[in-house]
Amino acid sequence: MKKYIFVIGLLCLFLYACNNNGKQAVVKEESKPILTIDQVNESWQTTTINGVESSNVLELVKAFHKQWPTKSVAALLEDLKLPEDQRQYITEYYPEFAFMSFAEGSDDADAEQMEARLWQRSNGHQLFGITFFQPSAAVKSFVAFYDYDPASKTLTPEPKDLYTSSYANTELGYHFTQESDDLVANEYFFHWWAALRHIYTWNGMDFDGPMMDYDGVADIMDEFDQQYMTYEMGDFSKYTLIDIDEDGEPELWISTEDEEYQAVLSIVEGAVTIVAGKDFKRHLIFYKGVVGDAGGCGTGCFYVHYTKLKDSATEFTLGIMESYNFETDDLDYEYYKGEELLTEAEGQALLDSFGEVLEEPVVEWRLILLGEEEEY
Repeated sequence: MKKYIFVIGLLCLFLYACNNNGKQAVVKEESKPILTIDQVNESWQTTTINGVESSNVLELVKAFHKQWPTKSVAALLEDLKLPEDQRQYITEYYPEFAFMSFAEGSDDADAEQMEARLWQRSNGHQLFGITFFQPSAAVKSFVAFYDYDPASKTLTPEPKDLYTSSYANTELGYHFTQESDDLVANEYFFHWWAALRHIYTWNGMDFDGPMMDYDGVADIMDEFDQQYMTYEMGDFSKYTLIDIDEDGEPELWISTEDEEYQAVLSIVEGAVTIVAGKDFKRHLIFYKGVVGDAGGCGTGCFYVHYTKLKDSATEFTLGIMESYNFETDDLDYEYYKGEELLTEAEGQALLDSFGEVLEEPVVEWRLILLGEEEEY
């Protein structure tokens, strides 16, 4: 009886092989579950990826995805299988620039975006970068960098200390481009309706920077020329962010290299206003919620202009003109709230409401990009 069962078993196997044209059944490798970008951000630095056979950016993306599978890369790889006019998403792949990107094309907070880029290193290795962005994620955006060694076929995690925003009401996203080797940390301020671009430039092995690029710096130069003494002034070459009225929204403070010329800018819903400045005759003054500039305005004349900020915008200005009266051998004062002339008592009361003069803040200056910048 056992012999017959054995023979029948062999016959079944033979028939199965014939029906499948002699092909062997392939057991599909079980794929890993899709991870959120927060999960990837927490773990990618811990693992070296081995056995990567190609330095092509697409193959490196696939190797990364095999280790750290995400919704965006899975959709990207499926979309690339389709003809370009049949793709469901905003998918770009430029092998000649070692660049690819994916976006769902949705305003949904859960929509993911990703970009990947490859840089050639002067030591024969390559730097592979993949960045993700998702508004609803805790991290919102991050970049995973790896050193790729073509000899050992390994991707080794290479974490980098990139720019991070210190203000809550912003959206920071990291971007690569196919046109340039730069890495850009784009910092959008919702209250400003504008963004600062923090640009890292490639030096052959790694990135230098960042240097900040903001269109508004160039836009206010004519206004600064009209209000301040700009004789032999250099370019504004550094900046810092300062929250003067403590509303959680920063003001932009820019300076020349020698710090002889400075401007404090209020930026609200696309409107850029110089609220105080410094030149070779005037200096800055700070109170809580107030910034001003003061200096000589001629023989026997001293002028101070204060701007009181509320929600980052000008609440009111106070101007004080102090002049020497040669007839009385005394000082005369004029106080203006905006263009309204105040009595001396009213003006002094308004000045007293500012409280104590603060020491000028000690700040960390960062560099502004000079010359022609790339379009991002």
